[in-house]
Amino acid sequence: MVLNTTSGPAAYDRSRPMHTVNTSHTVEENLQYLDEETEIISVLPATGWAATVGEKLVPLIVFVALDSGKLCGVAVGNDGKVDLEDNIEDAVDFNGYHQATNEPKENL
Repeated sequence: MVLNTTSGPAAYDRSRPMHTVNTSHTVEENLQYLDEETEIISVLPATGWAATVGEKLVPLIVFVALDSGKLCGVAVGNDGKVDLEDNIEDAVDFNGYHQATNEPKENL
């Protein structure tokens, strides 16, 4: 078997069980940059979607896609402004997302 190392490809001999090969796993868990904050990679329209917060449906403005692979809803704040980093899922009584306009689709 050949492994990639910092000095280039190196052969790994399975017949030497006591041989240790250091990989990037010893530096960072599963090659994830744990010391960096997640970043927004895309902003998608959230037309017809709302978040259930307590007993209320809060209309969403957009969904933001993060580089961590998570998709989060964003609503208008209490001050009337939209902050793309203000994740609706951080609300205390957040219960999930709901498709507010769920009109039947025509069969084509």
